[in-house]
Amino acid sequence: MLERFTAAFARRVKDDSIEDDSDDQQVALAAAMLLLEVAWADHEIEVRELELIRSALMALYDISESQVEAVIEEAKLEHQEISSIFPFTRTLNEQLDTSERKRLLESLWRLNAFDGSAFHYEEGVIRKIAELLYLTHADFITAKLDAKK
Repeated sequence: MLERFTAAFARRVKDDSIEDDSDDQQVALAAAMLLLEVAWADHEIEVRELELIRSALMALYDISESQVEAVIEEAKLEHQEISSIFPFTRTLNEQLDTSERKRLLESLWRLNAFDGSAFHYEEGVIRKIAELLYLTHADFITAKLDAKK
């Protein structure tokens, strides 16, 4: 499993929009994987969900639109190969402070509630991610309420 994860980060997108696997790039890819994991919880990704993922990644990590596209494409490929989100949450725990992880959690909740109808499988995925990001239940609830505003 770890070898596949390492290989996933070592692989480059053929265009030059992903320059290297810097810490920032690994963080963006890990966050994209978690956002996509929530979107995939209902076994389909709507166009609006992808738009929210794009805007969340650009806002959270100050990366360009072309970089976001490359990260999302890479995350889609990795989702087919990786069976656990733990390596991605570990990367985020190592690279982000608590407030940054809380902001990501709020983005996960926004993705869940974008159409006004929260899906319970998505909530379960978000709960698991929050636990793996070492966020408290209070953080989980606060992010949920903030995302509804």
